[in-house]
Amino acid sequence: MSLPAPSTDTGTDKGAPISADDAVTALADYAALSLHDGVVYGVRYEPHSGRNRLCRFQEGQAQSLLPERFSVRSRVHEYGGGAWCRGGTRWLFVNDEDQQIWQLDAGATEPSRVTTHLNTRFADLHWDRHRHRLIAVSEQHGGCDSHAELAHASDEPINRLVAIDLQGQLTVLAEGADFYSSPALSPDGRYLAWIEWDHPQQPWRGTRLCRVALDRAGRAGSRQLLSDIDAAWAQPRFSRNGVLHAVVDRDNWWRIEHYDGVRFVPLPGAAPERTEFTTAPWQFGLATYGWSDDGTLYATGQRDGYSTLYRYRSACWEPLTLTLPATRLHALCSDGERLACVAECADRLPAVLMLHPAPDANTRPDCTLVQGGEQPTTRISVPRLCRIRLPHAATTDIPCFLYRPQPSGDDRPRPLLIWLHGGPTAATAPVYRPAIQYWTQRGFMVADVNYRGSTGFGRDYRLQLAGQWGRADVEDVEAVARQLIEQGLADPEAIFIRGNSAGGYTTLAALAHSALFVGGASLYGVSDPARLNAVTHKFESRYLHWLIADPAIDPARYRQRSPLHNAAAIRVPVIFFQGENDRVVLPEQTRQMVAQLRENGVEVEAHYFADEGHGFRKAGNQARVLAREWAFYRRLMGQVLPRARMIGIKRSGNSGPLASS
Repeated sequence: MSLPAPSTDTGTDKGAPISADDAVTALADYAALSLHDGVVYGVRYEPHSGRNRLCRFQEGQAQSLLPERFSVRSRVHEYGGGAWCRGGTRWLFVNDEDQQIWQLDAGATEPSRVTTHLNTRFADLHWDRHRHRLIAVSEQHGGCDSHAELAHASDEPINRLVAIDLQGQLTVLAEGADFYSSPALSPDGRYLAWIEWDHPQQPWRGTRLCRVALDRAGRAGSRQLLSDIDAAWAQPRFSRNGVLHAVVDRDNWWRIEHYDGVRFVPLPGAAPERTEFTTAPWQFGLATYGWSDDGTLYATGQRDGYSTLYRYRSACWEPLTLTLPATRLHALCSDGERLACVAECADRLPAVLMLHPAPDANTRPDCTLVQGGEQPTTRISVPRLCRIRLPHAATTDIPCFLYRPQPSGDDRPRPLLIWLHGGPTAATAPVYRPAIQYWTQRGFMVADVNYRGSTGFGRDYRLQLAGQWGRADVEDVEAVARQLIEQGLADPEAIFIRGNSAGGYTTLAALAHSALFVGGASLYGVSDPARLNAVTHKFESRYLHWLIADPAIDPARYRQRSPLHNAAAIRVPVIFFQGENDRVVLPEQTRQMVAQLRENGVEVEAHYFADEGHGFRKAGNQARVLAREWAFYRRLMGQVLPRARMIGIKRSGNSGPLASS
């Protein structure tokens, strides 16, 4: 067996592995950018505090605009997003602690609260400059804010599209659908467009695009349904001359279309092949396209997990080359003259970029590094895209990003860690993540898998998980592990699997259905899908109807797919990490799974965090997870017996390399 070298965790020079503490504190992240008077503003996530800071980014500095006690974060749909906007000379934001809207006037240092609707959360904030008010999505929970709302009380939160004046008064603009998102106001203030959908749909499966006319006072007229097909519509936006655009997966790929007054039609010219111009809207506030003052459209498109900035004009899509080797671009914004976006790379920390697009298509845009972008001082593994062919599906490849271990001076098979993203309708990208480098610097190879159902590879690939969760994803990760073993890259005696949330479910399901794995780690993972259906939040309360089946019609399928009901099939050790404040996957799920495995005589570790919810935010807790997971795997590698013959895999040495690009 090939054991990784012992960890020293004593420094950050090229010869020492990154420590668990450094792996989680190094990665500040950026989101929700906006340009005002040539200055970039946005949200900066600080790992050491777990807070989201509203910042001004200038000259390499991130200046927080708010006092220390504030964190800018919405919890609508539990995943939030769109938690701030600029309103004239003031900043308006959702405060995480009370989920109310606050404002900070220009020149002030102390914010004041705008809303006092304590049973209501807010997201997707947009400023209506014509009427000096906010437009937002509201989500009312439990009790009612007034007697007039008693008639609407229900067991589920009520979502609406509302206007909010600066005295905190709410006016309903649209209601009746189960969900709303993405309000967009025309430049003259006469029209409001938005996205809505109902149970059991999800926003990446089937939504509607609607529009209303607004009078001078901002009252909404009759709702018009503009979407012409059953598809996943997203990101309605008005161009500077008032033409409504949206992203829709009409032809399998999420592409930008425009409304011609009768229907939505594709933009003239051939769109980039196999490229998508948005991703699954788990959060509000996605921003992947916008316009300059001269009417030129700019957009970030993704193909095979890699992002490209495009310029569209004269019916032609032109890819733009940036000075920074970005592999993922998001949070695109424009003030008419300049662009800004968040750039993530394979070999450095996330950055905020300012771009001055050049008029000549052959000239690289003037690109200024505004914030971040530091290169690590430790040795790193740069991912490469691999495609794993499923043995029973000649036309389906499973894309994954392979990180080779460090140091990489020999070709011996290495311990393999299969890394699974959440969602499951989400995706992983080839970006620098210190938490992955933590493993490669300890001798592990990491396979970061975009199993079937992942986004960024077309609607057809995304929908292949329909009714197949716990089957298709398990087949995919097993195929990845098998082919890496067969190629002589992975040690069959040291194959591990780990995932968070939905990835935790796939981890547990794989451990129950495959003999490949020596052990696994579930981070707030689903263990009982039927119970999740009964108690989870509104946004995902019908999600499993599509992923597995309607539990009222086919309860047997839930038992077949439940790691809890199949716990007897798990024979290898498992480590669990769970937040006590998790409102998506309740802690009782993990406790039941742990108890069942222990009753079956399986070695289990379980770690609970009183101050965490769904997705750990505090650096100290994240570091403890890494350190304990590493100790767990290392101990298992010291006691496991040779398994290559048991699992029936024939090594083929290094002949026949994996398909890659």
